[in-house]
Amino acid sequence: MTVENVSVGTRIVFQSIRSNPPCCTPACVVLLLATLLPATQVGAQQASASFDPVVIDSVDVEGNIRQADLTIIAMGGLNRGSAYTILDIQRGFKAMWATGQFQDIRVRVEGDVGSGTVTLVWEVDEQDLLQNVVVTGLTSVDSNDITDTTRVNAGFPYSPAAVGNVMALIRSALSEKGIPFANIVERIERVPDRGKEIILYLDIEEGTQVTVADVTFSGNSVFTDAELRGAMSVQPEGFWWWRSGLYDRDKYDEDLVSGLPSFYANGGYLDFAVVGDSLIIDPATGKTRLEIAVDEGGQYRLREFTVAGNNEFSTEQLQRIFRPEQSGLFGGLDSDEVEFPVFDNGRFQEATQEAGLLYQNEGYLYSNVVPFVRQNEAVDGEGLTVDIGWAIEEGPQAYINRVNIVGNEYTYSRVIRDKIFILPGDVYSQERIIQSFQSISSLGYFEPMEPPDINPNQVGDVDVTFTVTERPTGAINFGTSVGGYGGGLSGFIGYDQPNLFGQGKSGSVRWDFGQYQNNQVLSYSDPAVFESLVSARINLFNSRDQFQTFRSGRRRRTGFDVRLGFLIPGARFTRFFAGYGLSKTTLTQQSGTDFSLFGMPAATQSTVSVGITRTTLNHPLFPTIGSRQSANVDLTGGPLGGDGKFVKYTVDGSWWLPIGVAGGSDTPGTGTTFAIGMTMRMGALQGNSRSFPFDGFWMGGVQFGQQLRGYSETTVTPLGYFDEDARTINDIARVGHAFYSMTTEVAMRLGAQASASLFMDAGNVWENAADIDPSQLYRGAGIGVQLVTPFGPIGLDIAYGFDKPDPGWQLHFRLGPGM
Repeated sequence: MTVENVSVGTRIVFQSIRSNPPCCTPACVVLLLATLLPATQVGAQQASASFDPVVIDSVDVEGNIRQADLTIIAMGGLNRGSAYTILDIQRGFKAMWATGQFQDIRVRVEGDVGSGTVTLVWEVDEQDLLQNVVVTGLTSVDSNDITDTTRVNAGFPYSPAAVGNVMALIRSALSEKGIPFANIVERIERVPDRGKEIILYLDIEEGTQVTVADVTFSGNSVFTDAELRGAMSVQPEGFWWWRSGLYDRDKYDEDLVSGLPSFYANGGYLDFAVVGDSLIIDPATGKTRLEIAVDEGGQYRLREFTVAGNNEFSTEQLQRIFRPEQSGLFGGLDSDEVEFPVFDNGRFQEATQEAGLLYQNEGYLYSNVVPFVRQNEAVDGEGLTVDIGWAIEEGPQAYINRVNIVGNEYTYSRVIRDKIFILPGDVYSQERIIQSFQSISSLGYFEPMEPPDINPNQVGDVDVTFTVTERPTGAINFGTSVGGYGGGLSGFIGYDQPNLFGQGKSGSVRWDFGQYQNNQVLSYSDPAVFESLVSARINLFNSRDQFQTFRSGRRRRTGFDVRLGFLIPGARFTRFFAGYGLSKTTLTQQSGTDFSLFGMPAATQSTVSVGITRTTLNHPLFPTIGSRQSANVDLTGGPLGGDGKFVKYTVDGSWWLPIGVAGGSDTPGTGTTFAIGMTMRMGALQGNSRSFPFDGFWMGGVQFGQQLRGYSETTVTPLGYFDEDARTINDIARVGHAFYSMTTEVAMRLGAQASASLFMDAGNVWENAADIDPSQLYRGAGIGVQLVTPFGPIGLDIAYGFDKPDPGWQLHFRLGPGM
């Protein structure tokens, strides 16, 4: 900044350095203020009057070509007739510079402050305006995908930094496609008779696509070339389509700087280094050979692991995170063995994160677990060793001060709070906050959520705020088909609303029609009857159906069932259920000579049911963590009236554990989550259920009875395996009075809308509960996909049945929430 005194008054120049922010030092401010004051005041009054406001009589603009004076004056925010200090002028200067519309700005104040004729003058040199941006020679990447996300577009001011950023993005995008040596030249062409308007050209020569044909190593003896290639993200081309072998320079650099050193460090080689690398390209084919020279260094073993600063958890508790007894990793430390265990640096870093999470979940929000690795001096005749440990700063324990819910314009807050696992006064727990976030998301009432805001207050406690955005929840579902099973027209139409009145109540009505089905179902459920802790569900149904497996007859059922749920005190995740159902079942024989199933007279079923369920699953369809256990008893007939007299017992449990996450952001629930799960089911029926054969246990397939993939519907019977069309077994003989089944699977959860899994099913049915033998199970394994669609959840599985007389594959289609 320069200051110049002239005879007509005082002239102050506050200028920027071209392409850099303006001078804002205190010395500049004091000097400018001094010139605004009369000479007699610049002494003792300078300090006290330096920030007194001065009234601006007028504001002028000089040097502008493409922008109006008023537009530029508005950018500065300083208007005539108002009083301002130098700080206001400085802020206006910064605001104008931040617009990117100028490549140089000067501000001067003219006139005599005492005379009241002070003029503020903005001297500007405008940045060129992009009339158009032309990208030539770019064929492998869509230029719009890059320029549309930057300020390098028609109508924006020219910015050298932004252009450089676009060029870097283009190079990076080309590099991901195996084109690492693109040449980009920037050209500017001025538009005739259009001052300060230009056309920007980016001329690109992509060059040859580079494919990695081989990766070789030198200097390695501990690990083979194949093992080292497996530790890299840049892979040689292979037979399968996903092994394209494209050379990505950014990923290659990451392999050299991080990937290979981490791989060696996990084996104790802390001194590993890449000492050189070469890229050898065949210009004719674009094939590349990467040659990497390494120095492996020596292997370090773990001599001592210490923990300091811990009070909340014992040293033994914390050490078990890194050395669980069952792993044997530290087996030699407390014995007479001479050799120390190999130090795994990767596992140590993972354990450090686990220790930090342990503290976070116990309220130590401000804790810090600092790892250290100290390489000991080498001793002749002895191996290399390290001492490691954690220096822990626990800090104070934080508590939940408030739990806020923001954005729920339709859904009642109490509905959301029922899904939150933290309360004011609770110890802060990161794990329970994440579980709450996932539980709210699983309601399906809101758009994808951002992570909750965690705001500490003055005393160190925290306010947790969950922000939601409502989305429409009701849906009309319909579908039709011509042909299908039995021919003719069939379909369904219905309406489902999972959030009635914004109170989490659900209601649905559905009509399935066709030559072989005519079903009407009306259902309503309320998770909090009269805002209490009691839940309720009622179903009204009138159905007529004919089973694909049993084509000789059909069934008609009309009735209702109601169920109440009660929260057990002190057990938030556990509910006790009680219900009653009344229905009339009519079985009609239509063809064939086997009257064992459909030859029974019409019967009335009166059933009381009781049960208990505990669930901590984080999603009703696609869980990745938590468990669910339930036990139910259904009593039919006897003192309840109606026909039949029997008791039906069923128990089931499922357990899920996440094993990894790929992609996504920091938001919980995003990306692809991998989880492993196990489900077990068992049931038994005692008494006379002859009038209600479909209340027994059928096994095989996925649409009817107990699930067993790899087998057709109802082919697994108490008498063994029988094909669907087998005539050597009566229909009624396929039903069992006891069953056991289990499923293990590894699932890939693609958000809350899709999932794929590898699974193994096993199960069997028996005539009596005393005959249950878990060692005699039919087995099936395969792969499945599940989707959530506007018509409800659907799934497709293909499974191999191992224990059929002719083992083979079976395709299954699943429809509905019970899939």
